[in-house]
Amino acid sequence: MKIEEYKDYRHGLGKFGDYLRYLVSSYPDAELLELGGGRRPSFRLSEMPGNIGSYTVNDLSDAELSFLGPEYRKARFDVAGDVSAFENTYDVIFSRFLAEHVADGQAMHRNVYRLLRPGGVAFHLIPTLYASPFVANILLPEKLTSRLLIKYFPYRASASPKFHAHYSYCYGGSSSKMKNMLKNVGYTGIQIRNFYGHVYYDKIPVLRDIEHFISAMASRNSAIPYSSYAYLILRK
Repeated sequence: MKIEEYKDYRHGLGKFGDYLRYLVSSYPDAELLELGGGRRPSFRLSEMPGNIGSYTVNDLSDAELSFLGPEYRKARFDVAGDVSAFENTYDVIFSRFLAEHVADGQAMHRNVYRLLRPGGVAFHLIPTLYASPFVANILLPEKLTSRLLIKYFPYRASASPKFHAHYSYCYGGSSSKMKNMLKNVGYTGIQIRNFYGHVYYDKIPVLRDIEHFISAMASRNSAIPYSSYAYLILRK
């Protein structure tokens, strides 16, 4: 299954599940792990290919994991901490918008590598620097960014609260720092697919129009430093 590298962000967000299922389908009795899934896993077991062996959900909190249905396995650990109890266990590991909240991105990728079986694959959807809303999220006070988020996206107050973001090793495909780190971790197959645009300025007319123009130009010219999101497809 081929992913075009330079696509609108809606393609990256909307097609994530399709590509995950494609990756899972390559492994007989695939052992699948979702990082940071908490009480709301991204997918139902019925949405996965028939060859899946298990779907494990990870979180830091026993309380969050207690809400999971019996069809899911549970794994409580810090993805940047001690993962020794789960080493060499999973064929496919994935996350969606988790990486930016991990203070030490290198530790996260090193641990995911340890969690994978030989020949396994990690698949992450991440926001990328230096998209302007993510730079603002780093530079502005947390209280201010939280208020702005709730003002323009009121549903986030309860449905999807804001967590502090570090953006450690959240870079697009042109970053040699990112690629070298992943190579040093041990990955032999590294693919980074970039996507452009976002919704953060959609309710602010002037900023919205400027952002749409910049994103369209960056996409046409393959200006990866101006991407907003990326897929990381990493093979052990």
